[in-house]
Amino acid sequence: MEEWKIKQQKVREFLRAKDLAAFIFSRRSSFAWLTDGGESSVNEASIMGDAHLVITPERLYVTAPNNEMDRLLSEVLGDQGYEPLSYYWWENGIPTIEKLFKAGRVGSDMALPGCLDLYQEVKRLRYSLMPGEQERMRILGKRAADILSEVCRQIHPGDSEIKIAGEVKGKMGAEGIATPVVLVAADDRINRYRHPLPTEKEVERLVMVVVCARRWGLTVALTRMVHFGSVPRILSERFQEVNTILARLINATTPGKPVKEIFSLAMQTYAELGYPHEWQSHHQGGPIGYDTREYLASPECDDIVLPAQGFAWNPTLPGVKAEDTILVSEAAQEILTVSKDWPTQIIKADRGNLEMPDILTL
Repeated sequence: MEEWKIKQQKVREFLRAKDLAAFIFSRRSSFAWLTDGGESSVNEASIMGDAHLVITPERLYVTAPNNEMDRLLSEVLGDQGYEPLSYYWWENGIPTIEKLFKAGRVGSDMALPGCLDLYQEVKRLRYSLMPGEQERMRILGKRAADILSEVCRQIHPGDSEIKIAGEVKGKMGAEGIATPVVLVAADDRINRYRHPLPTEKEVERLVMVVVCARRWGLTVALTRMVHFGSVPRILSERFQEVNTILARLINATTPGKPVKEIFSLAMQTYAELGYPHEWQSHHQGGPIGYDTREYLASPECDDIVLPAQGFAWNPTLPGVKAEDTILVSEAAQEILTVSKDWPTQIIKADRGNLEMPDILTL
């Protein structure tokens, strides 16, 4: 059975469980999930798409302005069974949706008039990735890592952070990969800022590049560091420490494991390495898929790790960061953002040694 059909079934089971007459999906991420990677928006900056998918126990509808509907039907929705309800581009689309429902509770993934905002609950339906999604995420992870490696190897001292970010966006975009997050920091800015938006600062010796890459609605995240000349011992040791934290997090991310227990392990590892409070300086990541993070892990998080779920942990220490995207399985955690030409180091971890990206020396 096509995966989009299974997803429609999941939503209808959700309707029964929540006693809902219908559910309205308005977010781009929801649209991409339900349509196996379709795009509903022409505005890359928008969370909300230009179309609403409405699922009831018996019917499927798509509402969209007249200038979007033809593309959606012919290039995205195809034979997925959605009945089109179009309105003129200058009109508000909400009345078109409201006409569908005379009575009953209606859920939505955004705050819409007369609807229950159940996004945090309904999005859980997409946490465990289906086989087709897993394969798309593997392709995306590998290609994003290869492109980032290519860009990093072409960096020179004197290049600005903005120039490097532009190269990342351009090369990713040329292959249909969007980059909702591109962070670049050179030298002392790595130590000062955990979320370094790129500036005109020029690279001297050290640069860090952080990317969230999206295609087919799915996202992977990765961070790479480059040093010109011999890497100082203190930097090398600290990078091995942050990689140790990441390796332990990856190995602990197993199906059924409470996320708060994994986070507790991170806190413990920070303390063992001599940085007991450093975890408070920046979030440590969490599950990834149709959002750059489906939620952020924390000491109070009540979620558990699911089979076939994507995770991207991103521990930091002063001046260094490690981050890669994994796919969770019972046997072992599959690191998706791997490039064969990037230098690696072996990190010892409880469930076996992991080969982790090292600092690239140019």
